[in-house]
Amino acid sequence: MELILVRGGAAEATLGTLRGQAPLSLGSAGFAALERLAASWIGPPPRLLYCSDLRRALQGAQIFAARFALEPLPDARLRELDLGQWNGVNFATASLRQPAAWQQWNADWVGSAPPGGECWLDLARRARGWLSGLAAHADDERRVLVISHENPLRALLAEVLEMPPATTRRLRIEPAHASALRLAGGTFEVSYLNSPQFLLL
Repeated sequence: MELILVRGGAAEATLGTLRGQAPLSLGSAGFAALERLAASWIGPPPRLLYCSDLRRALQGAQIFAARFALEPLPDARLRELDLGQWNGVNFATASLRQPAAWQQWNADWVGSAPPGGECWLDLARRARGWLSGLAAHADDERRVLVISHENPLRALLAEVLEMPPATTRRLRIEPAHASALRLAGGTFEVSYLNSPQFLLL
């Protein structure tokens, strides 16, 4: 099985906005970037199209759905990190309103959660659950396309690479870029990372 991971395009949000699970729409620049990425597809089309169920990911998935005549399969486990009370809030506003919580989260983003949100370990657990379920029903000839967000994709890649949680921020995941995994012998291998176009696997 080949698993192609795509971070969605840039959302409509002002600079400094904590996006998280805020109900943001895909911006025009993000839409155009995903269209360019979709146009670079090579090889057989995907057989399945999964996506986060957040608005901006669903809108991005529609670009690929139209290209490949597939119905997107939304899954809440592919959502961005839940920032709770800080979803859609400006960085400065969050740090001023709740300075102690802000400092705690920045000091320990792996195990601490924003007020009403989730920590990195929670996100990694749900992303790992999604990947395990997919691998359990793998088909050697299946190509699966996933449209998600920066942090869930980091979590999936970190799981495959067996990276300690604290090092996952070293994985660069740009908007409208693709990474790819191949399942071989029951183990995922990384084929490529953070590419502005799709590559041959």
